[in-house]
Amino acid sequence: MQNFSPKSINELCRHNCAFALYALPGEPAEFCMQQDGGIYPGIADAGFVLAEYDAPPYTIRRELQAPPLPQDFATLPPAVPAEPETARADYHRLFEQYHGAICTTGGLHKLVLARTEDVPAPHFSPAQAFFTLCHTAPQAFNCLFHTPQGGTWLCSTPELLLRREGELWHTMALAGTRADATVAWDAKNLHEHALVAEHITTCLRTVATHIETDGPHTVSAGRMLEHLCTHIRFRMAAEALPTLLHTLPPTPAVSGFPAEAARAFIRHHADIQRSFYAGYLGPVSKEQTHLFVTLRCMQIFPSLCRLYAGGGIMPDSSEPAEWAETTLKMQAMRTLIQ
Repeated sequence: MQNFSPKSINELCRHNCAFALYALPGEPAEFCMQQDGGIYPGIADAGFVLAEYDAPPYTIRRELQAPPLPQDFATLPPAVPAEPETARADYHRLFEQYHGAICTTGGLHKLVLARTEDVPAPHFSPAQAFFTLCHTAPQAFNCLFHTPQGGTWLCSTPELLLRREGELWHTMALAGTRADATVAWDAKNLHEHALVAEHITTCLRTVATHIETDGPHTVSAGRMLEHLCTHIRFRMAAEALPTLLHTLPPTPAVSGFPAEAARAFIRHHADIQRSFYAGYLGPVSKEQTHLFVTLRCMQIFPSLCRLYAGGGIMPDSSEPAEWAETTLKMQAMRTLIQ
């Protein structure tokens, strides 16, 4: 495993360059950066792909595999949040709006309502937190990345978007959440999961063959949460990836169902400025693709960390339960600060 200096990584986060430090599940950490510190529009042959929620992707090409000297790049002014954190009253108002749209329109079956929470962190080390995640959550995709436009982000996501080896691909439907393993999965979570799986398989039928599903199964997401997961395997030519990425994300797990109608609703009734939250990211090459949904994440500022989480609103959802679910989903990131 390459020895990355937390000090040099933290210093890069304050400069005018883009980079990614990441670890695939069970693998050692890797670094990716372009010589010029910039980005490549679209998906390059080799590098690290980033996409904000409901936005096209770009790539940090793999030209450097070790951090350069930070002073090679201009220093950025200290970043500040673009909007306040989500107040409890604002979340309640948005829940009523989202829930009302589902119960009255008839065309929407699910909407994902997201929120943020700010935690004071004047002495937070992004790099040290990344290495802590690699030790405590090795089964997740752990990543620290920085762009001058999007800022510095840390994530530890359990949700695979796409994985490829040759023409063999794997994705998953990950939806439905519970905190008590002794309680059976309720109808709300089972229905929510089925909507996500249906959307994914529908998208795949336009570009893929030999589609096979396995699930749903219960999977652990850390010490406090469990999710429903259906694994989906298929065959597809690598050249079809841009087409699939145009239709597949954001999936109903992070937007709603029907997917296009849910995305349109969220665009016109925005909950938060989602930025990279619920987008996707990961390394690509000519031989392999590893893309994950950007969940369990935080945006890092000089004196605070902004946590992100969302929950699927269904006809039988309750506002207190959804708020509590987002609080639990933020816990993995919160423990890195406290």
